[in-house]
Amino acid sequence: MNMDRTRDIAAMLLRAAKRKRLVTYQELHALFGRDEPLQSRYRALEDAARSLSDCASLDYGCLMSLDNGLPGDDFFNRFRHGRPREYEKVMGFGSAGRSMTKKRLIADAERLRVFEHASQIAASGRVANTLRPYATSKCT
Repeated sequence: MNMDRTRDIAAMLLRAAKRKRLVTYQELHALFGRDEPLQSRYRALEDAARSLSDCASLDYGCLMSLDNGLPGDDFFNRFRHGRPREYEKVMGFGSAGRSMTKKRLIADAERLRVFEHASQIAASGRVANTLRPYATSKCT
């Protein structure tokens, strides 16, 4: 895995959060060569999100956006495993997680938390020390 690419993704997510904007999956995939497997791309995205915050409490991956405006299943899987109570509270116990309306509630709330976190980072001037060693925590 290319650590520079992971850092580039983390920087892209942090920049987007500070500007209160989303990142399309097309923007993510543009950072990779055509032959790079999807598994490697999504692993780099997870590592980048993990480098910005412990995904069990705050997941920068929520800033990713499909054509429908929602993050992909990668985000919702991390959220469901990292915060099962919060997930069940919104989606319902035993939910298959297909409700777009409920997914939007989860994504919108998480995006607000991420925007606030990025705003606090910018206000404190901690930009240089923002990235954490992503090998020490796990998003899934």
